[in-house]
Amino acid sequence: MAASSARPGALHRIAVLALASLGGAVIGLVGSFTHQSLPPVGLLLGLTTVGLYTAGLRVWGDDRGPALAGALGISAVALALASPGAGASVVIPNNWLGYGWSLGLMLIALLVIAWPRVQRAHRRPAGSIEESASEEKEQPAP
Repeated sequence: MAASSARPGALHRIAVLALASLGGAVIGLVGSFTHQSLPPVGLLLGLTTVGLYTAGLRVWGDDRGPALAGALGISAVALALASPGAGASVVIPNNWLGYGWSLGLMLIALLVIAWPRVQRAHRRPAGSIEESASEEKEQPAP
């Protein structure tokens, strides 16, 4: 059997970015339609969802790519729903809730994407030579 490489392939990376963007689009759609409901709780719930989603992608991914793709998905849907459509109707109106949603999601996404990289603790694979060699050194001599 051939050993698998540590870095995922280009197809895997494209699929991750596409799914992160699609998930962001769903969150942007739901948040854009519900941010006006029960003011200001609907806005706070929508912005909290944006923050948790982008922060989760940022922590899960090894780089900023998935978080950026998710934020772009959210922003693209919010921008499309803030623009006048057929019959000049908009989903995100020009009021304080609309501005809070539009600007808030972009500020949260910018903060999450700009956050410094989280360093993960180095873990050795189970049964590695380094682990057994360090255990042998720790045993007292008879």
